[in-house]
Amino acid sequence: MLSVAAIAALTTGCATFSDSNNVARVDDSTLTMDDFQVQLLELGAPTDEPLPAESVRAQITGWIGEQLAAGDAAGGVDADEAAQLYDAGVEASGTVCVNGIVVEERDTAISAADDLRDGADFAELLEAENLDPSLGDVGGDIGCITSDQIDQAVDVEFVLVAATLSADNPIDVSPLLDQQGNEFAWVVLSFRPFDELTPLDVDTVTATINTAARLAEADVFVDPRYGTFDATTGQVVPLS
Repeated sequence: MLSVAAIAALTTGCATFSDSNNVARVDDSTLTMDDFQVQLLELGAPTDEPLPAESVRAQITGWIGEQLAAGDAAGGVDADEAAQLYDAGVEASGTVCVNGIVVEERDTAISAADDLRDGADFAELLEAENLDPSLGDVGGDIGCITSDQIDQAVDVEFVLVAATLSADNPIDVSPLLDQQGNEFAWVVLSFRPFDELTPLDVDTVTATINTAARLAEADVFVDPRYGTFDATTGQVVPLS
């Protein structure tokens, strides 16, 4: 663990490499030791008590993410390319947006899914079959799920099923399980194509695509005293 004072002390006698006074760098943008101390103090970090290493790494990860997002603002994927990547599925775009209808039984879910594949109107099925009032209030919109969220939800069945959806595979069903793993309902999941996304959803999709591209191209440095940057996950992780 490191305190803010200890972080400051790490600069002493460290002039052997070009980034010695930088906690992190993304291309030409740098997070200096002084700037990092200010950030931690603004967050209320104590000056004389240990800080969990994971909290320090999380703060550095957040700064790197801001720099990558700022780089996206200067240019990025156009709408046609974003649509093509998004409709191909989460592995291509990093995001999937889905609608859902909650029903009680598996057979009901399968029947509703078959109806949707045959061209039934989603809104009509939602009104007729849905048991979840919160979904009914928003037209069945479950929201958009990013690949990072999918990676963190490996034990949530409906999220893993949603991750398989695309324009070519737009409909599937999943059980809903409680914390003990007991089935209590089923959900019919429907992929929302790019041309049906809200402006906010489009922003989420394009930002995720652009950030992934920036991750692949950006020159990212993290002082090894704090860890290393994992471009696959976009996280600062401990040195192995």
